[in-house]
Amino acid sequence: MFQPKQKYWKTLPGPKLLNLIIGVSALAIAYEGMSQGVMGAVNVAPEYGRRMGFADEHGKVIKPSLQGGIVATYYAGSLFGAFWAGHFSDKHGRIKGIWVAIFLCMLGVILQSSAVNLPHMLVARLFAGCGVAFIIVIAPAWTAELSPAAHRGKNIALTFLANFSGISLSAWIGFGTSFTELAGGAFRWRFCFASQAIPLVLLFIGSLLIPESPRWLIKVGRCEEAREIITKIRGNDDPDHPDAQREYREIVTVIEMEKESENLNYVQMFFGIGSGDIHIGRRIQLAFWLQVLMQYGTGIAAVVIYSGTIFRTAGFDDLKSNWLSALMMMVGILGTGIAAFTLDRVGRRRTLYWGAVALSIILFMIGGLNRGAIDHPDRKEQFGTAAAAMVFVYVLIFSSSWLMIPFIYPTEIFPTWLRAKGNAFGVAGWAVGFGGGSLLVPIMFAGIGEKTFYVFGAAMLVYIPIIYCFFPETAGRTLEAIDFLFASKSPFTWDEEAEFKKRIAELDSRVQGNGKDTDSSEEKSSVVHANEV
Repeated sequence: MFQPKQKYWKTLPGPKLLNLIIGVSALAIAYEGMSQGVMGAVNVAPEYGRRMGFADEHGKVIKPSLQGGIVATYYAGSLFGAFWAGHFSDKHGRIKGIWVAIFLCMLGVILQSSAVNLPHMLVARLFAGCGVAFIIVIAPAWTAELSPAAHRGKNIALTFLANFSGISLSAWIGFGTSFTELAGGAFRWRFCFASQAIPLVLLFIGSLLIPESPRWLIKVGRCEEAREIITKIRGNDDPDHPDAQREYREIVTVIEMEKESENLNYVQMFFGIGSGDIHIGRRIQLAFWLQVLMQYGTGIAAVVIYSGTIFRTAGFDDLKSNWLSALMMMVGILGTGIAAFTLDRVGRRRTLYWGAVALSIILFMIGGLNRGAIDHPDRKEQFGTAAAAMVFVYVLIFSSSWLMIPFIYPTEIFPTWLRAKGNAFGVAGWAVGFGGGSLLVPIMFAGIGEKTFYVFGAAMLVYIPIIYCFFPETAGRTLEAIDFLFASKSPFTWDEEAEFKKRIAELDSRVQGNGKDTDSSEEKSSVVHANEV
């Protein structure tokens, strides 16, 4: 009799399976990086500028607002895609959500690489942005749900190594194709878009090899499948492993509490209506504004947008400025690697503290050096070279501190029932912050010049008390335990920590009680009701 072939992930030992999951998630984030970074290479292609109508026959930009609008369309698509992805993924699962992401992203790649005019490109950018929102909503949450608490930040950070890798790859592809004039110069930018198909094909293959999130499976009642996955990853196929048993019981215990919020819509979530003691509205504000602060408030958009000007102030020609920009993105890979091995040890809050102080100092230095180049034209190249060096230091510090946490935090602070929906608000913050920054930063430079860096430098210091008062620590805590961080009626972290200690003691006693029941049906009947917890 025909026997169905065993799923590939079941043949792997637990540690190798977890590495495979991280690798597949990294493929998704690699595409996101390429998709985000490709416009830096495409916008400087003269044929593209002429075709889209924002550049003259010599490739000089004559309609910067149109150029920026094409870029911003991507983030408009992301706003829509984020909320669609959250609803779809929480209802149908993480794997199917990734398949929708692949379809939308591939459609975006095909449309962008074949664009013949402006309307064609705008539609393509909308699809690309919508697809990448699916990826950012699902991939980090997927990794978080399959990672042990002690290494959750590390595993998500490792996947985001692929982000800067994708951005760097797009930059180098753009640099390489800048030397060709094939197809009247059209090949240069069309190939940049088309190359994004490679990680998407690999991502689809990878999605067929790995399991669904066990937390989502328990949520929809497929408990035995979830137990098998948890046993594989936490116990390396040992069903009696204490870590595997405890995690399964903890998820089952808390999942019933979260069911009260299962049917909340986005409006109810945003205002916290009907969420009771789990305070979904508070969590949404944290996820959204942390992304806005990172994407716009840290000045990263200002540094990246103005870096070309800084390099040219140092006396570097266009060729050297272009490969320095690509090299700058590679520094981000190093910084993200540092974050992977420090975030769980140092914690989320302390990383944001030291990052804010260091970035503030660097931003003031970049602003001062640029002012020096203006005030002392005879020493412009010396000041410019120093400012260029500080840009590299900024990218290293930014990528090892503030870059990762706004992507990690939303995957941790929302209940299983609403994790993808909640993360959608984080992605909305990403779209608003980055899209808004892309539009506002050039206006700031046009109005106040290098003082733009001073504004962001001062803002970084303001963020420190905000983080201290409103963002509780999540490092080293299980996703189920983190729910109790937000049980306090007060939004201040010291009150939340006090309430957390009381609630976690009750959870431990319930988990131990559930451990006495070995039959899965008995486990379900012993789940504590949300009001009792």
